[in-house]
Amino acid sequence: MLRSKASSTNDIEQQDDIKRLPTPPPPSLENIPVYGEWERKRYPNWPDARFQIPAIKEHAGQVYYLRRGDLVGFGTTALVERLPSGNAIVKTPLQNPLNPAEERMNREAVAREAEVYQRLSSGDGNDVPTIPKFLGWDAQSCTLTLEHQSNGDLATYFRDNDAASGVDIKTRGKWATQATRALASLHDKEVIHADVAPRNFLLNNNLDLCICDFAGSIFPGSPVETGAPGSRYQAGPWGKGYVPTKADDLFALGSVLYLIMTGNEPYIDLVDVEVERRFQAAEFPETGSLLYGSVINDCWHGRLRP
Repeated sequence: MLRSKASSTNDIEQQDDIKRLPTPPPPSLENIPVYGEWERKRYPNWPDARFQIPAIKEHAGQVYYLRRGDLVGFGTTALVERLPSGNAIVKTPLQNPLNPAEERMNREAVAREAEVYQRLSSGDGNDVPTIPKFLGWDAQSCTLTLEHQSNGDLATYFRDNDAASGVDIKTRGKWATQATRALASLHDKEVIHADVAPRNFLLNNNLDLCICDFAGSIFPGSPVETGAPGSRYQAGPWGKGYVPTKADDLFALGSVLYLIMTGNEPYIDLVDVEVERRFQAAEFPETGSLLYGSVINDCWHGRLRP
């Protein structure tokens, strides 16, 4: 007859120790820049290995990439770098070896954005002045090259730039006109931006304003893969499967114009959920004393037509 062996106290303690061993965390993404060929002049004595992507990774989430220029920033779908010339930026879709489906979506988003720029660019030098100049598209590397806008985005300009508080009313009026024309130029080409917000308006060295970031835009024949501009730029929450319209762009334009005129987003002191409640109830900030105040109100109340 077989008899089971009683577990000793030491055996039980060892089993408990095994159970208590921490589970190693899953690998996380780590973007690691590698010096590009354009930087050899800056570092002529460095070995070739410093300008090459390592053959071996320490973990699956490491993403080595060759620098094309100085880092501008990481977006949701792409890395943005300023080319050595200083006059252009290049957008490269983010890699994700841990999630190939997400990496594919990033590539599709940059390709979609390139298609919008090509739709808006005439090719004869008479491009739409309210978008960054389209300089090139490489389908193989999925990289998009655009004219650099040296004063950054409108949201950051108002938030971080001391000079923003001194922007005169003439300049604010110019920005309001340019923002409105920018959106009209998209709608004329049957492009719905679907993410109209201050972060997606850029300022050049002359402080002229243009609209950018068409990765989530919608146009005839394109798939619907959009995000959302945020509670202060939406009449209400966008549920799953919602397809934004030109009217949604125009509503958001009202909030962008409000920021331009006041220096603050609508209801800047309120939490998002309260802003959502007020906007859904058509309770908007007072605009009667503002330049373009009636236009802002028309945007919010749906009276401004595409």
